[in-house]
Amino acid sequence: MMLFSSFAHPWIVSVLLAMLSPEQQEELNQANSRFFQTSGPAGEDVSWSQEVRSNEDLKSFPKYINTNTWPRSSRGRKLKKSATQSRMHGVEIRRVDEPHPLAGQLGLFAARRFERFDILGEYCGEVYEGEGGSEYATYLEDRRKKYALGVDATREGNESRFINHFAGIAEAPNVIMQIAYVEEIPRVMIVCRKDIESGEEFLFKYSDEFSELYCS
Repeated sequence: MMLFSSFAHPWIVSVLLAMLSPEQQEELNQANSRFFQTSGPAGEDVSWSQEVRSNEDLKSFPKYINTNTWPRSSRGRKLKKSATQSRMHGVEIRRVDEPHPLAGQLGLFAARRFERFDILGEYCGEVYEGEGGSEYATYLEDRRKKYALGVDATREGNESRFINHFAGIAEAPNVIMQIAYVEEIPRVMIVCRKDIESGEEFLFKYSDEFSELYCS
């Protein structure tokens, strides 16, 4: 069951530079890091905050990655190295409150103004072949292909995994996923459908399967 799938002609993408100061962006990075795993003194994964443990939506803390994790092979390691990007800029992970329909869970919000067609960054996760994946999965290639590649952000991902479904929150989604090829590597890029003001929540239109399972 997949979140969302959208296909576009190959296009070269450059990630939008942040309009926040370096100090402001670093504060955002530190705040967002609370919701991901980090390495402790003994090499064990620990969380930045005990607060996130109450979030029932997260069965375990995801590992933060800034590009897709490809299957473990010499080709996979090369792809990961060449695709590495920086953190997502100008976004903030927040816990949402009443009357939000997902009160108590997490969402991704704009920390600055974004314009239509601005690119937030890449939807990152573990790359896999064929059917499968969790509610945090989407496709890098046409799912009808025999060996379609998917991206699952359950165990590894970045800030984009916290973008919620728009139903019950807004009349329409304000961001979409688009497939882009950069250096011949397919990536799922997140693009703004409209101008988004600081403080607004980023919202996807997930698949009908997701809506029936989680929003009915």
